[in-house]
Amino acid sequence: MGERIGNVSRRESVLIILLGLATSFIAPAGTTFASMKSTPLASARMPLATAAGPCIDKAKRYNDCGNGTVTDSLTGLIWLKQTDCLATKDWETAKKAAAGLKNGDCMLTDGSAPGDWRLPTQAEWEATMKNALAQGCTGPTLTNDAGTGCMSAGPSSFTGVESDYYWSSTTVEGQQRAYFGDIDHGHLLNGNLFNTLRVWPVRGGKP
Repeated sequence: MGERIGNVSRRESVLIILLGLATSFIAPAGTTFASMKSTPLASARMPLATAAGPCIDKAKRYNDCGNGTVTDSLTGLIWLKQTDCLATKDWETAKKAAAGLKNGDCMLTDGSAPGDWRLPTQAEWEATMKNALAQGCTGPTLTNDAGTGCMSAGPSSFTGVESDYYWSSTTVEGQQRAYFGDIDHGHLLNGNLFNTLRVWPVRGGKP
């Protein structure tokens, strides 16, 4: 009787040891798995940066947003305030320069990133010059901030504007040519893609 009880006691002790070992292996794994589940990736919590939107003032045509941009309340376009920041370039290089523009360039503090900026379209240049042309403005054919007079009469939120040619993003179908705004006379012209013209980018609208 005593031997049998002794045998049972030895078996129990073996089982206890085995269970203890199993517990020691399982517990760390369970703890590690739980910690992996409860620790999300830091990047998943980071918000995406977005550029500042337009600052429309319906009482006037152009409004300085105070971040290196000027909003046209009529078209909704956001223009670069410092119009002479980018050097004259051929059409392809002009497109790349506009697309590469970002916060910190050209006095920008608007939170924009590469890809936010672009060349204006042919139609956008027409809409930009239309009212000034109707008022007989020349050199440059743009209105003042109020939209009631020529830019030359002031005041104007833009800096560095030249009465010159500015690229658009619109090409002439079937030709190695693109349209550009002639803001000296208020017309749309077109020229060879290899010409070097001024670059004045915009944000917003439909490219």
